[in-house]
Amino acid sequence: MTLADDPHDDGALPDFAEPVPGAPTLSPPDEAARSRSKALILTVIGASVAIIAVVALVLSQTLFKQPGDDTDWAAPPSGTATGQKEYVPDPDDPDLAPPPPIFTQAPSASCSVLPQASVSQQPPGKVRGGGLQYTLPSTWGFPWGNGNLSYMEDVSGYARNVEDSWYSVVSVGRVVWPESEGAYPGSEQAAITIFQCYATSSGLIEYFGETPVVTDYRTEATTVDGTPAWIVQATYHFDRPELTTTDQSIVTSIVVETPNGPSALVSDVAADHPDHVQELQDIIASLEVVS
Repeated sequence: MTLADDPHDDGALPDFAEPVPGAPTLSPPDEAARSRSKALILTVIGASVAIIAVVALVLSQTLFKQPGDDTDWAAPPSGTATGQKEYVPDPDDPDLAPPPPIFTQAPSASCSVLPQASVSQQPPGKVRGGGLQYTLPSTWGFPWGNGNLSYMEDVSGYARNVEDSWYSVVSVGRVVWPESEGAYPGSEQAAITIFQCYATSSGLIEYFGETPVVTDYRTEATTVDGTPAWIVQATYHFDRPELTTTDQSIVTSIVVETPNGPSALVSDVAADHPDHVQELQDIIASLEVVS
């Protein structure tokens, strides 16, 4: 059946201004209802704002954050303007701290120079002095008579040319302490004194200068061929315009308590020539205690 088929339909629209017979009567809302409705609306609005704020925070920490950026920009450390950690130099960093005085000051001893002519028989392929000998690298073809090493006798050495009249040199010999300077001070103090005398009083100050830059320094107990010893070593940097391939040298002093008294290795090797440095390491590793 369609609307046109309704027998009671006279074609006029209902008048809702007049009460409809049989319909329930609605009363206006009271104040309690209005309050409840207002509270519900405010709750919904507040919850929506909170959700939006949480979403915005999550996006700011994920989507908009640069990769690898862990800086807390909201709370910069005190004393900084950017929020990054303030760099504080480590006073114990050997690259920042000045070298110990033993590497820079003039020696406190008199640096006595004794007769140094070699009296030891030289075995084939070896360099011997006092109670020590080392294996001679094939590239070290220059016999070297220092003549100015302090507190050493029976000295033998060999050298390798760096450039022009500049050589890497390694010598070994017997340590002798003159009675006029008191008793032998032990391997540590002897190694320090011989090192200082070599780096300052033996003429190297003429090449290194009076205030050279000193790095990679060490002074410590060690062993040579299973025998107690002390090593003092440092790299000296210098500026000599006539040299084009080198401007730094490794100076080494090792005193070993051999059975027939202390003996020492003293060397000065080009630190910026890797093959010379490796050969110095090989020489030290090959050191033997002999009687």
